[in-house]
Amino acid sequence: MDNSIDLEKYTQAVNSAISKAYLRADDSIEISDIWIITSLPMDLIMECLNSPDVKLPSNVSKLVLNKKVILKNPNYIANPGNSTKEE
Repeated sequence: MDNSIDLEKYTQAVNSAISKAYLRADDSIEISDIWIITSLPMDLIMECLNSPDVKLPSNVSKLVLNKKVILKNPNYIANPGNSTKEE
């Protein structure tokens, strides 16, 4: 089987998980939440995040791993009702 076809399938799974993941107070998503939803290995998730096919919804500001920003959303639109900080 072609590796690009496999990666496309996993990228679709990551996109689906992003749309289902818990949105933190700063409108970010923890990559560990994507891992929990998909059960994919972390290195495969990271490889998928490098794909131009990964699309962050406009309400997601960034993807974070261990407090490090992995992917920022250039199309982020802040939610005015979300002004609290999560500690």
